[in-house]
Amino acid sequence: MARRRQAGGVDDAPASAGAAPVQRRPGGSAADRPGVAGSGLGRNFNRLWAAAAAGNLGDGIYRVAIALLAARLTSDPVAFSALTALGYLPWLVLGLPAGALVDRYDRRRLALLVGVVRTSALATLLGAVALDRASLWLLYTVVVVLGACETIYDNTLISMLPAAVGDRGRLETANGRLQGAELLAQSFVGPPLASALFALLASAAFGLNAACYALAVLLLLALPGTFRAPDERRTPMVRAMGQALRFVRGHEMHRTILSVVLVLGFANAMATALIVLWTREVLGVPEAAFGFFVLTGAVGALIGSQTAAPVARRIGRGRTMALSAVVTGLGMLLAGATRSPYVAGAAWALSGWAILLWNVIYGSLRQRLTPDPLLGRTIGIYRVVAWGAMPLGALVGGVLAGIGGLRAPFLAAGVLTLAISVYAVLRLTNARVEAAIAEADAAASGTA
Repeated sequence: MARRRQAGGVDDAPASAGAAPVQRRPGGSAADRPGVAGSGLGRNFNRLWAAAAAGNLGDGIYRVAIALLAARLTSDPVAFSALTALGYLPWLVLGLPAGALVDRYDRRRLALLVGVVRTSALATLLGAVALDRASLWLLYTVVVVLGACETIYDNTLISMLPAAVGDRGRLETANGRLQGAELLAQSFVGPPLASALFALLASAAFGLNAACYALAVLLLLALPGTFRAPDERRTPMVRAMGQALRFVRGHEMHRTILSVVLVLGFANAMATALIVLWTREVLGVPEAAFGFFVLTGAVGALIGSQTAAPVARRIGRGRTMALSAVVTGLGMLLAGATRSPYVAGAAWALSGWAILLWNVIYGSLRQRLTPDPLLGRTIGIYRVVAWGAMPLGALVGGVLAGIGGLRAPFLAAGVLTLAISVYAVLRLTNARVEAAIAEADAAASGTA
């Protein structure tokens, strides 16, 4: 999610996406190499980081608490996986229009508006849980509302980061820090806290969730400046979305990455949609300890977020992305093949490391390859592809579990991920990736 800022004096510049594009340093300086940065990323990045961390803690509590509440209401794999599918569905419908809104309006103000809406939705669910009036249909409704909010909220934060950081040569470092905080909040702190609170009092978990979302809104209010894309023309929505579609369709590297993202999103949702039922019924993990099992994946993911830039610097961005796809597939296969919670936890950690390795490098590359006026819409296209495939993947996972047991989705996801990793090895080579970066940087500096 993070974008970089230029070393020296960026904290004193307006936090505006409309600032002049940062030039590559002559001679290919350290700023053009992944993961090489100066000391600190600046005050504006720190403020955005704090707001994102608060919201991510709320997300970590929400995802565990709502899954545990759903498990109390139903044990039907299809009905349970529908909850995951509905959470992803808004991306399929709203992902691209949300990106157009992010490119048109001030991104911070959009984030504030959506933050208020999702806080209100959680407060409604909190009241129903406290009064023992929660139902599966209410859960479905809240998941759809929060999913719709997320299509705008996540896009705004990602799109704000280049302006908050300034230096595109530091995207891997900034993304690693932001995703590291996301992992700490969503996986290390949120899940154990949510599962422990839920076991004691379900409403306490949802109350803390709503408080975290409210805190994120207050922290965003403290972020100064404007975050509007530099293109001030009010292009009609349909035409604006068409511009982004033509840009991505005509960009070879974007098309290649999207192909991998499509399969990875489908496979990941197929495996993880039933994680609560899988840990309880196959691995024998009790409800109160579920959050601690999730921690195993978070450990690997945190390491991945912090090692992504050094690994990319050592073996190259293309090889790093291909490696992450291979390791993710192997981790899913190992998780599906065992009934031991310890072996499964190790496999979960391995997959977590690889997934974050992919997220940091591909997310930074997406930011590097896309002009800022198109960034929100381009992110929307990626989310439509990835998150649009996830509802189908979640439902397919539920069907596979009903036919072949709760281990079947993990095995199928592992095989599918390994298959797409072959394509990644062939297409995401270091030479191709670096050539695409050089072309994008030349265009940004006006020398193309």
